[in-house]
Amino acid sequence: MKDAVDARSARDVFPAGLEQPEGSFRFSSDALLLAKFTAGQALPENAVLAELGTGCGVVSLAVLLEKPDWRSVGLEREAVLAEAAERNAAALGLGEAFLPLCGDVASRDDLRRMREALSSGTDTSGNLSGPPLFDCVMSNPPWRVESDGRTPPSDLRRRALFGTPETFREFFSAADALLKTGGLLTAVAGAERSADMLAALPKRLHPEILRFVFTKENAPAEFVLLMARKNGRGTLRVEKEWR
Repeated sequence: MKDAVDARSARDVFPAGLEQPEGSFRFSSDALLLAKFTAGQALPENAVLAELGTGCGVVSLAVLLEKPDWRSVGLEREAVLAEAAERNAAALGLGEAFLPLCGDVASRDDLRRMREALSSGTDTSGNLSGPPLFDCVMSNPPWRVESDGRTPPSDLRRRALFGTPETFREFFSAADALLKTGGLLTAVAGAERSADMLAALPKRLHPEILRFVFTKENAPAEFVLLMARKNGRGTLRVEKEWR
């Protein structure tokens, strides 16, 4: 009974109160934008999601609070963050709906582990030749360019913020390997990285929505949200959102 009361209290103040390890990147508005964007997509009633670079779990947890019939598996390369995400899920009463794993998006073995986490019938040979599992893959990759800003003193924070020229390609290739045919990739980045995101999409991930998010009048968009469909053929729709 106490656990249920504690979970209700944690949900009442969410996303405040989430555990974020000392020295790590504190989630910001782009994570919550991605969660809202994903929850608004047309997915199956009992959709199974993956999150690449889950951090403290805020994106998956926000989606699951909105969509209680969905489930999510997260992948996070920093063990301290994956452990915090697990505790955050438990505190919100979502421990059975969200499973964060420690691993790297560039590792085929770690992607296979994500599939095995929710399906005992997937391939266990060390490759990804079995049927894809996920209805949607969410990603808020390290999209900032290190030369464009001050480098944080914490290595944990720096790795969460700044990527490499291969970051988008690695994250989107992992999404391609995890998605069912017709499944969706949802991603967020700074609006200035829009062309880089599109260029990094694997051939099978067809972009269908680009939503530019504006936060100030008479200023460029701050963020861009991307939805791409595996083996999709729809036309690309460009949208605008004010925050």
